[in-house]
Amino acid sequence: MRLLALTLLALMPAANVVTAQGLSASEQKIVDSARSRYYSLDLNGFLSYKCTVKFDFSTVPILPSDNPSENLALLKSTQFAITEDRDGPTVSHTYPSGTSETAKRRADPMTNLLTSLVKGLFLTWPTKGLHGPIPSFNSQIKSVAETSNGFEFILSFPGDPVRIDLDRNYLATEIVSVGGKVDERPKYSPSPDGLIFIGNHAIDNEDSGEVELEYDLESSTIDGLRLPTSAHLVIHPNIDVRFALDECSVNKGTVLTVLPPKTAATPKH
Repeated sequence: MRLLALTLLALMPAANVVTAQGLSASEQKIVDSARSRYYSLDLNGFLSYKCTVKFDFSTVPILPSDNPSENLALLKSTQFAITEDRDGPTVSHTYPSGTSETAKRRADPMTNLLTSLVKGLFLTWPTKGLHGPIPSFNSQIKSVAETSNGFEFILSFPGDPVRIDLDRNYLATEIVSVGGKVDERPKYSPSPDGLIFIGNHAIDNEDSGEVELEYDLESSTIDGLRLPTSAHLVIHPNIDVRFALDECSVNKGTVLTVLPPKTAATPKH
């Protein structure tokens, strides 16, 4: 199974972004209007959050092994955790104290699968859920154009521009990347704070054959931030897994509003 399909748009490191020319006044107006429609964790001080991962084991696929029931029992008592920050997700697991090396080796393939599924999903989350689909910096935007259906953004990446289509209400309807081989249809839900990312449907044709995946997220407010707390991930036709994020803690920073400099008063004569 190609877990590459779960890393569809982990494309935002600033070091890989080509500096774009300045936007025109009309383009800037579209960009500002689009950004304002989405809930931004960045603008609310998000730095990182850490949660335990609780799998619904009735949905977890059990890989073939000599001791499937023992492996499942060990997995159910294993502690999984995720930390998400601006560098992406880190997913870890801790077997129960006293677990033999033999039992660990038997369970490792399943443990690695589960950690890969969680990490893959949250690799794609920041580019759509951290600040919405529109990049925070204009240098990441190559062009903006009005279309018959709404607006088209082209993001600047070396040899691999990303296209984002928005409707007339600035709702992202499609994201195309990797030379057209990855096609995403993100899902957003309205809230008093703006549009919140709640899921994605994607087709990945990067390698031989096609991989279709989709996921849905539910969010909760934790320390004043709207963050994902459960997920339903489907990779057709083999994976259909659910998990919750529990016991979450949040690391926040102070948000400073930088105002433009005041114009000096003209001295009277």
